[in-house]
Amino acid sequence: MSKNIKQLAERFYELVNDGGELSEVLSDDFIFGIMPGFPYGGDQNGLQASLEFFDKLGNHFDFWKVIPQKYIEVDSTNIIVQGLYQTKATASGQDVELQTVHLWTAKDGKLNTYKHYCDTALLCSALDHSIPH
Repeated sequence: MSKNIKQLAERFYELVNDGGELSEVLSDDFIFGIMPGFPYGGDQNGLQASLEFFDKLGNHFDFWKVIPQKYIEVDSTNIIVQGLYQTKATASGQDVELQTVHLWTAKDGKLNTYKHYCDTALLCSALDHSIPH
């Protein structure tokens, strides 16, 4: 049975927080829209580029947790998720918690686009004002 968009988004957060294969919920042509000012900001085009993004991000943080707080279903293929990022910058040892909003779309039973919004200045400070590109 195919999962609806809310189930796909919920599963994505489980996989990010607990580990697992993101290919379970992300399409091969997935576009991961990362804000400018966020580490490795810009669009990550394709599943492989998205997986590489997580590998690179992990080099700068002791952990990264996403806490979804509210799901707003727009229609069967679009959802907005409000939540929090919790992390600790490896170099500075600074704990960071920031609000985030995620915009998701799904197609053919998988998530196919993502765009997030958050306060990148908090991350910049935790990374001693050196955002990796």
